[in-house]
Amino acid sequence: MKKTQSNLAIQRFVSTTGENQYLLTSAGEAAVIDVSESYGDICKILDNMGIGLKYLLVTHAHKRHLQALPGLQSNYGGTFCLHEYEHELLKESDSRIEPDRFVRDKELLQLGDIEIEVLLTAGHTKGHVCYYVKKADALFSGSSLLKRGYGKIWGPKSMSLMIFSLKRLSYNIPAQTTIYTGNGDLTTMGNEGWVQCLRSA
Repeated sequence: MKKTQSNLAIQRFVSTTGENQYLLTSAGEAAVIDVSESYGDICKILDNMGIGLKYLLVTHAHKRHLQALPGLQSNYGGTFCLHEYEHELLKESDSRIEPDRFVRDKELLQLGDIEIEVLLTAGHTKGHVCYYVKKADALFSGSSLLKRGYGKIWGPKSMSLMIFSLKRLSYNIPAQTTIYTGNGDLTTMGNEGWVQCLRSA
């Protein structure tokens, strides 16, 4: 568990396929990001803390990020948040669930003492978002920015969107920010210097 200076606690859980899932807690409130296989581990922590969930945050609507949501929400509550551009993909991935809230680019979500900013970072999917906690120098990047790379793309249009999104991150996310990736190792914005090269692309 990492405790930031902003009183945000971040816990990472790694699936058997190497995907990262996160539990965020601040001032007695909790949120999860892209939870799948670690459903049981998160339940134990929430039970021990005696709290429920305020948000179920999803960076994009691929099936592996959705499977745990019905059970988790049934037991611990929480508002399922997704960008509206992901709704079509959601229906293809899992028709059982509907978002409680469509989040917008630059929208702020309050969790305890911190604000989580929604950043639209299309490319991997049309409505992919990152969740940015400026106060904690933390970016939850899903399948956009990864350590020494980026998420899978699906053709020329997808590539152009990904480049645009990565350029946007390079201009707006400070070097000291920890990148909590959706796959593989964590990194920092400063360590991903190759992203700066995209500014001239």
